[in-house]
Amino acid sequence: MKLIVSHMNLDFDGLASLVAAHKLDPKAVVALPPSLGERVKQFLHLYTRSFEWFTYKQIDWNNVRAITYVDCSTDERAGIASFLSLNEIERSYIDHHQTEATGANITLLLQPIIQNGIKITPVEATLFGLGLYSDTNRLTNETVTIADLEAAAFLHVNGMNLKVIHEFLQAHVGEHPLFETLFNAVDIQTIAEKRIVFSTCIADQYIGDIAAVVEEIHSLYAPDATIVLCQLHHHTYMIARATSADVPIQIVAQQLGGNGHDYAASAICRNEPLAKAYATVHRMLTTCIQVKIPIRSIMHWPVLAFSATSTAAEVFRSSKDSSYKGFPVVNDNNQVIGMLTAAKLKQAIDLNGGIELVSSIMSKKVHTLKATDSIEQGKKMMVENVIGRIPICKNDGTLEGIITRSSIISNQFNHSAHYSASELTRYFGVKPFAFLQKIGELADERNVQVFIVGGIVRDLILNRPSKDIDLVVEGDAISFATTLATHFGGEVQQHNHFLTATWIFQNVSIDFVTARKEHYRKPGALPDVQPARINDDLARRDFAINAIAISLNASRFGDILDPFQGRQQIQTKTISILHPLSFIEDPTRLFRALRFAKRLDFQLSNETKEQAKSMGNALKTISKQRVYHELELSQRESQLPWLFHALSEYPVWETLIGAEMSEYAYTHIQQLFRANVSESIFLAIAAIAYQRHSLTALHAFALTKLSKKLLADIQLIEQHQDETSLDDLHGYLYSVKRDALLFFTTLPNKENELLLRYRKAREQLTPLVTGRDLIALGFKPSPHFSTWLLAIEKRQLRGEIRTKTDALAWISNKINKHER
Repeated sequence: MKLIVSHMNLDFDGLASLVAAHKLDPKAVVALPPSLGERVKQFLHLYTRSFEWFTYKQIDWNNVRAITYVDCSTDERAGIASFLSLNEIERSYIDHHQTEATGANITLLLQPIIQNGIKITPVEATLFGLGLYSDTNRLTNETVTIADLEAAAFLHVNGMNLKVIHEFLQAHVGEHPLFETLFNAVDIQTIAEKRIVFSTCIADQYIGDIAAVVEEIHSLYAPDATIVLCQLHHHTYMIARATSADVPIQIVAQQLGGNGHDYAASAICRNEPLAKAYATVHRMLTTCIQVKIPIRSIMHWPVLAFSATSTAAEVFRSSKDSSYKGFPVVNDNNQVIGMLTAAKLKQAIDLNGGIELVSSIMSKKVHTLKATDSIEQGKKMMVENVIGRIPICKNDGTLEGIITRSSIISNQFNHSAHYSASELTRYFGVKPFAFLQKIGELADERNVQVFIVGGIVRDLILNRPSKDIDLVVEGDAISFATTLATHFGGEVQQHNHFLTATWIFQNVSIDFVTARKEHYRKPGALPDVQPARINDDLARRDFAINAIAISLNASRFGDILDPFQGRQQIQTKTISILHPLSFIEDPTRLFRALRFAKRLDFQLSNETKEQAKSMGNALKTISKQRVYHELELSQRESQLPWLFHALSEYPVWETLIGAEMSEYAYTHIQQLFRANVSESIFLAIAAIAYQRHSLTALHAFALTKLSKKLLADIQLIEQHQDETSLDDLHGYLYSVKRDALLFFTTLPNKENELLLRYRKAREQLTPLVTGRDLIALGFKPSPHFSTWLLAIEKRQLRGEIRTKTDALAWISNKINKHER
């Protein structure tokens, strides 16, 4: 076993170095020391599922053969001396204290990560940023090098969240002249359910860097906002910091003539003494504090909850297909009375098969919130109570939804961008944009969340035209579309089976879809769906570039939700699946991925290619009709020959028809398309099968009457393509379709001169005589008619009969024995 360790009293640089070293050596095991810094503890609690690590007590030290030390270089500093009994341990060190090459240790590890093109997640980038910023005093220490700055730029590009970094880092300004004065003057108040710290002072001379004191007080008390008012001569200066965007300190500052942003702002109350300025600011806060992004916006529902009277075994059977780690327990009125963790459930199953009632193994200490509470409240409750999920309840205690650590993390990393009204107007046009605004306003009134989702958002980012407007509704899409029609007019077309509706108003058509999540019972099957939140709806989609949403609600109009970094993938022209089982669940996603790649001039990511190559026999689980449908969509975009070739990089054709596609077959397919054959998809597949002598596999793909006929014709031509005369060929092939002949005459590097002549002659061959002509001559209808007519056509091909008169004369002379 190979370990990665760092120092005792682990700080952010040490933790970041552990995670980065594991990125470079995934087979090594990260071991956390027993003593952690307080902020590191808080970070790990919130992001515990984002990293893999073990405690020292969980390590089998007898099997340790190699150790990498990061941000330290001794066993004592790492706290492992008492665990080691072997001297034959290979040791390596990555410690900036020894080299002084960088300001932070994490920079030493980021350099090979950058050089080797190793991907990192936004959460990892943020942790690495915490290590970098904390160990360099936010890149202001003299030890900072160019490498540190380059590391910061790399982390910024890869999703480093500076707000999270700011929350976890704090300054030390206890020696500031005003620190004691302001600290002693702290007054904590609750305004509109927000915890606000006020502090005031009067100074007789200017003292700089009061902002650092404000930040320190804000960090010490961790309120929703900190407001410091300092009177200097005739003016009072306001410096504000906020943790919650629900406390609009920027608006307060702007109204006082200052400015700032959501989390830091300042202003001067000119010619106002301290008392008057305090009253003014207090009044403003009382009127303008509101929950900007409520928990409802990240809440998951419906919730998988269980009765206290159920047995552990019953819960286990019902929840085994879910990925949830905990479940609310409810009474007969759907009121939350406890929480049951997956760990407790497994323990009960392992102990005695799960015969206990849920009420005996659940936790009765439950922390709940309301849907209108702020996300910051949820985050704070999780950290303070060391819990990973919080039920969301109505005023009467009935269960409405649930939030998890993942909900909090997703929100933190996916609300950093916004489209302005002018940008959306420019793309959609004035009239459709006005409709979107009306939809958002009504959504707020009806307490419904509505989003633009998917391909239209992708096209908006790429500035490509998009024909349709598709909206996703958290809740009942049909009911919401009907409400729109009631308010504004127009017609609603309902599709109850699919939970969708179309609102047609003033010649503008807008589709509404209920947000949903999907569960695949087996590979290739169509999914089971149920209503869900927007995050679940995005998670069910095919690729990151199609899993982006824009809120239409008036309160969040234009906010972008991008949990899978789809915008970054669009910027890098990359197509990535959302999870490793994506192609197993639905193998046709590969067809769509390649179609998007061709249409947008994108590339599949390496990870996506590898997953596609390893999907195994999942393709065998989907119907041939679904394969055809995907190929037909590519045909509409004139991509089909290219797609057939692109699919040859993956085990598609080998799995479907037992034959790989060669360059020879690809050339044949191109020739077929130039010949403008009908049933081009079937004949293209036939080209691959024919080259590998696998025509029998084509029966499963002969889905239409015409394709069945073409397959039979191809097999017939294959049997008789070596005939030596045109009339002999015609004797066997007179009924085959032209496209079946084209299949053979377009074979590359394999010209059959007689077959080519026959095809051309057939194309010019016009029947001279019909059965009616024979009856007119006095012949009685007979099975011999077809034989005679074929004989005439053969002589036409030899040039012996050229006119109808010749044909009728031949009939009269040669068949004089037949009864007339």
